[in-house]
Amino acid sequence: MRIGMVCYPGLGGSGIVASELADRLTQRGHTVYLFATELPMRLPAGSPVRFVPVEVPNYPVFPAPLYTLALAGALERAIREEHLEILHTHYAIPHAVAAELAAEGRIPLVHTLHGTDVTLLGIDPAYQALTARALQKAAAVTAVSHSLAQQAQRIFGVSPQVIYNAVDTQRFRPNPQAKRFYAAQDEFLLVHASNFRAVKRVGDIVHVFAKVRQKVRARLVLVGSGPERAEALSIAHNLGVDDSVTSLATAKNPEEVIGAADVFLLASEYEGFGQSGLEALACGVPVVATRVGGIPEWLTPEVGRLVEFGDLEAFAQAVVELLTSPNLAQMREAARNYAQAHFNPDHITHQYEQVYRLAIKNKTFEPESSV
Repeated sequence: MRIGMVCYPGLGGSGIVASELADRLTQRGHTVYLFATELPMRLPAGSPVRFVPVEVPNYPVFPAPLYTLALAGALERAIREEHLEILHTHYAIPHAVAAELAAEGRIPLVHTLHGTDVTLLGIDPAYQALTARALQKAAAVTAVSHSLAQQAQRIFGVSPQVIYNAVDTQRFRPNPQAKRFYAAQDEFLLVHASNFRAVKRVGDIVHVFAKVRQKVRARLVLVGSGPERAEALSIAHNLGVDDSVTSLATAKNPEEVIGAADVFLLASEYEGFGQSGLEALACGVPVVATRVGGIPEWLTPEVGRLVEFGDLEAFAQAVVELLTSPNLAQMREAARNYAQAHFNPDHITHQYEQVYRLAIKNKTFEPESSV
């Protein structure tokens, strides 16, 4: 198949899923054109994916650059010149509308919902009606969790097929020898990785870490960058733990840090899925996370702990209990085995291929509700 794929290029889950899926599809013989404003950070080096930069002109007559129209124009040209057979967008806003503008019914569209495109931006009156219309006209809509699918049904009037995220367990694997670069021999290593948006509650992670430090010797590594990074580091300073917090703003190889951790922390206010937590499990690292969105669908008591959102005392207590548990080594092994067994990239890629083939065959596609 000749597939067009659209994503944001940063470290958010939608960009990770899209770029890694695009690469796996090319390995299975498909031709994939990946559209983004810059080269996605998680597109593997040397990938045969054909990257198409979306150039957004900035004219003073407009109050802001017109990304939606620029993307629609790039997609329309590719449909016409490269003979694409299908378009697959990741993160609905504004990608679903841009794809609808570009395709005009000529090729089927598939849209994957990832989280805040439904729960935050999706409920904004500025976007909701047009996004709902685009999703309802698509050949297929998928969601990365049952929780997200249920909310999409309520907000957009669609019934997405649920396809969970995959994780590359060859890339994300235990890396205990790297721990010495981040923590002393008698310290535990805690890690958080995200795009540092407000919904990730990185400040809560720092507060939890300060509480953990009162009970055990530990260090915290924050991987990634975004609007809340400076605030998180300011909180660390105010709490007097900044000498035990390391911030790695660039994260080309996050697996090297995550694989060295003892426990991974995810304190989000909402997660459509929680890709970074799954990557931690693949590294053999237990996860402590908030009981929100799609996280409870993959985080079981055998591989981590769930706590209620905002209960920082319970969060810190769960972290300390894991760190001091005599069963920590067994949980690490169980975490990796669980990720390998349930989130295999080949299986997930095959599910998307089935969606594509049925969409191309039928031109219209109404997936059975997985809710």
